[in-house]
Amino acid sequence: MAKKAKKAYTKYDPRKDRLNYEFHYNDVETADLHQLINNNTQIGIDDIRRIALWKIDRVLSVSNETIERLRNLAGQESLTIEDEIVKEVIEELVSSDGIGFPMASAILKFLRPDVFPIIDVRAYRAFTGTKPYYSTYTYDKYKEYAQNLQQDAQRRERPLRDMDEQLYCFDQEKNGKI
Repeated sequence: MAKKAKKAYTKYDPRKDRLNYEFHYNDVETADLHQLINNNTQIGIDDIRRIALWKIDRVLSVSNETIERLRNLAGQESLTIEDEIVKEVIEELVSSDGIGFPMASAILKFLRPDVFPIIDVRAYRAFTGTKPYYSTYTYDKYKEYAQNLQQDAQRRERPLRDMDEQLYCFDQEKNGKI
C-alpha cells in the first residue's frame, strides 16, 4: 500500500505576512464572554464550561417557553416517549441554537432518565449495528430507538437510565474510534 503524502502547510512568516483579518467566531457569545470573563477575579466552573462550549462552537440558546415546557415534562408522572408533548418539546429543542438530537436527548435524559435515553453515535451504533450520521437523526428514529431500548431494559430488568451508558462503554471497547 502506498504511503499517503503529507500535506504541505503554509507557515506564517512575520517578516512578510500581514495579519489584517476580520475575526468572526460566535460573535455575540465572544463579546459576552469578553465582558464577563476578562479580568474577572471571581471566575468559576460555570464560566469555564461556557468557554468550552464557545470553543467547540456550541453556543446554546433555548427560549423561555421551551424551558417552561421542560419543567412541565419533569413533573408529569405518567410521561411516555409517545406523548405528543414529548414530540413538541424535542422539536423545540432541536430547533434551538446549538442543539441537535444528541444534545436534546442528553437534556431530556437528565430531566427524566426513566423515559429518555441519550441517542449518540456510540450507543446507537452498539444497539443497532449501524452508525448514524447527524443529518439522519429524526424524532421518529429517536422514538423507535427509545422504545426498543426501553423494551431491552425491561427484559434485562435494568433501569433505562443505565442502558445508553452501558452501550456507550460497550461500543468504546468493541468498536473503537467513531
